Amino acid sequence: MKKQIRIWGTRTLSVVLLVVAVQRWGLPMYGQYFSPKKTEVFVPTAKVLRGPFAVSFHEVGTLEAVSSKVIISTVTGKIIKLIPEGTVVKQGDVLVELDTTEMQQEVRQAELTYQNALADVEKAKSDLDMLKASNETDRKKTQAQYDFDKNELERAKQELARQQRLADKKLVPGSAVDKAEYDVRSKDLALTKSEMDIELKNKDLKNKEDQQMAQIRKVEFAANIALATLDEAKSKLKNTQIKAPAAGMVVLSEFWAGDSRRKYKEGDMASPKGAICELPDLSSMQVKVKVGEADAPKVRIGLPVRIHLEALPTNTFVGTVKEIASLATESDPWSGDTPGRRSFEVSISMKAADPSKIKPGMTADAEFICDSIADAVYVPLEAVIERSGKTYVFVKNSKGFEKNNVTLGKNNDNYVVVAKGLDKGEVIALRDPTKPIDEQDINAGKAEENEQKKKPAPVPVPGAG
Repeated sequence: MKKQIRIWGTRTLSVVLLVVAVQRWGLPMYGQYFSPKKTEVFVPTAKVLRGPFAVSFHEVGTLEAVSSKVIISTVTGKIIKLIPEGTVVKQGDVLVELDTTEMQQEVRQAELTYQNALADVEKAKSDLDMLKASNETDRKKTQAQYDFDKNELERAKQELARQQRLADKKLVPGSAVDKAEYDVRSKDLALTKSEMDIELKNKDLKNKEDQQMAQIRKVEFAANIALATLDEAKSKLKNTQIKAPAAGMVVLSEFWAGDSRRKYKEGDMASPKGAICELPDLSSMQVKVKVGEADAPKVRIGLPVRIHLEALPTNTFVGTVKEIASLATESDPWSGDTPGRRSFEVSISMKAADPSKIKPGMTADAEFICDSIADAVYVPLEAVIERSGKTYVFVKNSKGFEKNNVTLGKNNDNYVVVAKGLDKGEVIALRDPTKPIDEQDINAGKAEENEQKKKPAPVPVPGAG
């Protein structure tokens, strides 16, 4: 009896242990390795929105200043100091400094040449003064001779008259009168000669003075040339320090260095042929975009534009179209654009642009607001499904998703207006839930859902009421 009890007790304990083992290890292993797996299909969803709706399209462009000062060196020289790019400067701040060694030598040489030219001018003027003094003496001598010959002629004439009176009274022979007449003719000839000497002497002296004056003008011209050269050398030396003509932010320019382009740096050679940097005026900014031929007819002057900068994703800026190119241009295949794409360049002025946040060259997403609806129900474009000429969306309910026919209105790049068939707040599928996605990873679906949550809420349309 006792033996049978022990046998049944052992059997009972074995059964209990077996049941516990199956529950503890067997069932989980079976579920893990042998039971059929259930694939969870993720269907991304979104809520139906209601509010102001913008009929728009997007283009990507570049932010730039409306006006910009180009900084060009007027002299050739090595850059020994260059203000860093991005520095905000005010008028008069030093932007670039060039090596002055050669220019200082030029100034010293030009100064020496100018001083020598001034000495030549002083010498020529001094020679003219000495020449005038000598000529004045010669003039006085010839004038004195003329005055003497004139007096002698008068005296001879008086003597002739006296001899004639005496001869009439028979007091002197006729030969005395003849001698007096000969003396008068002789004195008259001497006076004539003196007059000619004065005329010739004056011409000769004037010619000498004119020649000396010409020499003065010559050395004075040389001195003026030397002064101009000196001033130019000093100006070059002064221009080795380039200052900001206006306030702005420094944007260094690119130049060809060997077989590639790069921006200027200290040690490079500056020349009047190229710009070293630019100073865009940050108080007035604009966005330049290229609008394709299909969207170009929608753009007009004054059209409102929403602007999002890649560097400031949480900020929204408002602008208006201020200029549209009259001719289309074909894209450059080397610039990365679509080959053969023709587009029109459009300039958009920005309002309330904070210079402390925005910088020229930033990538800008421009949303052109072609039309606006003050109050509309709208959904993401990917939620709308078209089949057999009908449009519908899948609305989520307690049992899953239900297909709803909808009537669509206007749309933009991301959303479409639903004129009939949906109400605000309803949850809709962003794809057809009746078509399973093979091997879909539930984690990938959740990641997609998270991305949907990260999408920014629509910004009110500028000017919509």
